[in-house]
Amino acid sequence: MRVLELKAHRRLGGPTVIYRFIKFGLWLLMQKLLGRRDARKTAVEARLLFQGLGGLWVKLGQLLSLRTDVLSDEMCEELSHLLYANVGFPSHIVRQAIEQELGRPIDEIFASFEDTPLAAASIAQVHRAVLRKERLPVVVKLLRPNVIHAFRRDMGILRAIASVANALLPIRHLRLQEGLNELDSMVEEELNYAYEVSNSRQLRKVLRRHNVYVPYIFRQYCTEKVLVMEEIAGVLMSDAIAVQARDPERFADWCEENSIEPKRVAMHLFLSHMRQLLEDNIFHGDMHPGNILLLRDNRYALIDFGTIGSLDPGFLQTYLGFMRAISRREYDKAADLSLHLCAEIPSTDIGKIRAELINAFKLWQSRSKLSSHAYGNRSLADSSKVIGEVFAKHRLQINWAALRMGRTMGTLDTSLAYFYPQMSHSRMLSRYLRKSSRRRKKHALENMREGLGRFVETANDYRVLLEPIAQRAVISYKQKLNKFSMIAATVMRFFNIALLSSIALGGYAFIHQHYFDMSHMPGADLIDDIPHIEKEWFLLALLGLAMLFATFKRIITIVSSAYLR
Repeated sequence: MRVLELKAHRRLGGPTVIYRFIKFGLWLLMQKLLGRRDARKTAVEARLLFQGLGGLWVKLGQLLSLRTDVLSDEMCEELSHLLYANVGFPSHIVRQAIEQELGRPIDEIFASFEDTPLAAASIAQVHRAVLRKERLPVVVKLLRPNVIHAFRRDMGILRAIASVANALLPIRHLRLQEGLNELDSMVEEELNYAYEVSNSRQLRKVLRRHNVYVPYIFRQYCTEKVLVMEEIAGVLMSDAIAVQARDPERFADWCEENSIEPKRVAMHLFLSHMRQLLEDNIFHGDMHPGNILLLRDNRYALIDFGTIGSLDPGFLQTYLGFMRAISRREYDKAADLSLHLCAEIPSTDIGKIRAELINAFKLWQSRSKLSSHAYGNRSLADSSKVIGEVFAKHRLQINWAALRMGRTMGTLDTSLAYFYPQMSHSRMLSRYLRKSSRRRKKHALENMREGLGRFVETANDYRVLLEPIAQRAVISYKQKLNKFSMIAATVMRFFNIALLSSIALGGYAFIHQHYFDMSHMPGADLIDDIPHIEKEWFLLALLGLAMLFATFKRIITIVSSAYLR
């Protein structure tokens, strides 16, 4: 590994980046004008461009390799092979940075520390060491100096380029800004080791059930820029694949000596990944061969937890339904569910799009069982590519969550293609679904309790969401009720006044008719017109009117309180 001073491989400035992209664009235009368009050569030049720019641009190239719905197969294949330049920076900078982060001299923490890097990339550098207190071998990962500033500057350039492209070209359906948000969140996690510490702790618990090893993180020695983890005695799958290609006999001897069957390792990788994805909803998002350590007896460990995925439960249920439909050859159902992978469900040509999806799924299912076809045309990731091609034809944007899932499957395929090239993904998918069903039945009671708990939580969540709406509805209803109550109270008061007047007039007439003459009093003419009132009925009528008056008064009190509240 080369070790250079930082100034010898410092990041390129914004004008240089833009110049190189313009130069590449002019080269493409020249090739087209001269009729020399070669898809493979163009893809290689694009890979060299991103690799030469380094840093965030390598991540961008890897993300673009997922866009099989837009880019050619050759371009996606080349960009998926993007790797960082294997160049390290000097040990005196490493030691100084670690001491600054941990606040102690490096010799107080480590009994030994290897100055020669074990590995280096555009974001970080890795060294071997032995902890002084624990007396355990570890690997120490350190962020490159100024890498955070450089990545954020490059992200600003990218956003500016995307804004110009959106304004000048008819590419709004590609949702470039959403893609950049995805890239931004992915890079931000890798630039802060606090995320990796948390991710590794979660996956260590989850993957223990899968019989997959995750190295222990020494949190007391970790910061946002320094990560210290247990060193694992194993062989990187990328190294094993290189030996397999270069010296097959040596690889076979090594497998026999360590009780490793590549086919069984590949099957376990696939089944574990599907379980992480569809059951645990937390999965290693970058399972390329450089992040898989082979151990004895068909076991393996995962490293590098900077990119850990988790999906929206609703989307996950849709995708699981899609997988089941594909496995059961229910292509019409698979087509309907795959339309929900769109960022926006189309309003036109649904029937045509659906028919094309059904035909594409049938074709994928038939070729997935033929080992004579290339591995890439039989893989599960290729089913996502099939959807992408139909969507691209109708200018539909696939959900970025589906693209993220496709990326994880694509990186895993790099390992599976070498260790089990004859794998039938449709059969392996059916096998996973059977195992998953058995696990659910085994834990049926526990799942029922969890389901009931989730139902209660969901009901409570909806209560919280609907409460403001209900309050607004009640307020609106009360406002209408208040108007009605006010009108009703007013009418009742008039009735009560009339009733009270009738009682007074009746009493006045009764006294005039039975006891003494009141013709000289005011209103005598009105009294004379009232029919004769019998004594035995007067008290009964008076009591009835009094009760009616009291009833009306009580109603007025109740109705009035409604609009006075």
